[in-house]
Amino acid sequence: MDTSAKDALVLFDTSVEGRLDPGWRAGVLHQRTKTIKAGPMIYVECFPVWDTRRAQAARLEAKREAHRKAQEKLNAKNARKKLERLVNANFGAGDLILTMTYPQGRQPQDDRQAHRDMVNYIGRVKYLRRKRGLPPIRYITITEVTTSKQYGVRYHHHIIMGGDGITRDEAEACWKKRHGGICNAKLCQPTERHLAGFARYLTLDKRNRTVEEDGKNPQEKAMRRGWNPSKNLVDPVESVADKKISIRKAGRIAETAGDFAQMQEVFGKLYPGCELLEISARRSRWAAGVYVYAELRKATERSERHGKDKAGGQAARTDGKRRAAMPVSMGGDEQREATRAGADVSHPKRRKPDEG
Repeated sequence: MDTSAKDALVLFDTSVEGRLDPGWRAGVLHQRTKTIKAGPMIYVECFPVWDTRRAQAARLEAKREAHRKAQEKLNAKNARKKLERLVNANFGAGDLILTMTYPQGRQPQDDRQAHRDMVNYIGRVKYLRRKRGLPPIRYITITEVTTSKQYGVRYHHHIIMGGDGITRDEAEACWKKRHGGICNAKLCQPTERHLAGFARYLTLDKRNRTVEEDGKNPQEKAMRRGWNPSKNLVDPVESVADKKISIRKAGRIAETAGDFAQMQEVFGKLYPGCELLEISARRSRWAAGVYVYAELRKATERSERHGKDKAGGQAARTDGKRRAAMPVSMGGDEQREATRAGADVSHPKRRKPDEG
């Protein structure tokens, strides 16, 4: 029987401020440390493993109605983490981010048609790659649908895909020649957390979101459909260790998590060659032990990226123009949300309709 806290993390909802209460480790057999490696990023989750009696009590508590809404939020957060790690494990500088829209009067009839349009687009890119003898395409797609009194129901698509052997103009043409509308392709521009900003933007909760803000946006409702990955993506590499962080060390980390310099030293020893970006620790009112979460980045990856940026910068567009990483077709609300999520939403000059 697995008596770890991995299925009861919803109980750890209180920040550790100062010293832990006496008896905080009662019934904790050891701390389990899960390490997830995704591209240049390292994610660390450290949680307790209880004795059987306390594990059963914790699981019963986690299933209570009082924790239902908290569990829903945790599930959404975990979905965002899953996509973020998948993106970081498979994509990087030189890959492409696209946003595709439809012209007025040529919207899909329903979700099935919108999905079919996306599948057909991927098919055209696959055909182009096969002609050139390129490896199979890697991609993740997501479709968004908005509703407004002025325009009715409108769809648009986001996609991140491998950019090897395909220019931005060619990726755009695979959409515009068939559907018209606007298609903007950008080179991925990794930041401190690699491509986490883009992944977080795609998983912002837009269910039944009212966006009639200051009368600037006519949308009444915006929703996102589930994201679809290609089958050839690699999964982030996970490893589990029960002795990497002891119960005592986990307690010391939790009590001193606010001292970032000290935490950099601690995690620098646990993960040599990595720099700490984020650290948090939580305790529970219902269960013993602590939950520690950390994000790190391989220092060598950052120095290599900095050297590449300094030497060559962003690759030039075939027509000699450059564009920023996030889609310029974002509305004001989307730009604000992407900024809060950590994405690069610089405002490049839009192309004229007769360009590209």
